[in-house]
Amino acid sequence: MLKGASMRVNAKGFTLVEMVIVIVIMAIAVTGITASLFPLGRQSVEQIAAVKAAELGRAVMDEVVGRNFDEKSGPYGGLPECIPKTIADAESCTLPNQLGADGEPTKSAYNDVDDFHGLSGLATDVLDNTLSAGYNGYYIDIQVFYEQDSSGTMLGQVSNVATNYKRINVVITDRQGNKYPFATTRGNF
Repeated sequence: MLKGASMRVNAKGFTLVEMVIVIVIMAIAVTGITASLFPLGRQSVEQIAAVKAAELGRAVMDEVVGRNFDEKSGPYGGLPECIPKTIADAESCTLPNQLGADGEPTKSAYNDVDDFHGLSGLATDVLDNTLSAGYNGYYIDIQVFYEQDSSGTMLGQVSNVATNYKRINVVITDRQGNKYPFATTRGNF
């Protein structure tokens, strides 16, 4: 070595201060990314609940619509059909204030759509078994009523007299309390 020459050491690496700065910057970045992804996770859960509610709503609607139009109508498209108004020698349809179960002990014994009127509670299958495996916490509310008909246009409103159309409203409520409405009309043909 030369006399008087200072010794230089080329140190490679980071100082403690630089490491702390990098850690703080990384923490801020990870926090920002996590905060932006959290709503997406919640949105995904809500979409899954909506799909499950749609599946359940469709299944319930199929179960109800698969029954006869009325207690007093036939199983084959309503034939022989009941008559909405009292006519001599004709079977009169159930009166609007008498819609609901006709003494059937369980849902599996229901034979016409208005038997489901006022039914509410936990999701069950056709045989009245609770669907706790896939639909735990999902509630069903069913309302059936004669629908007002204005020259062939269904109004979706309650009719005070028997008509040839019954409106079936099903509301599925998921675990978070979100409500999913479904509706259809069953005709007396």
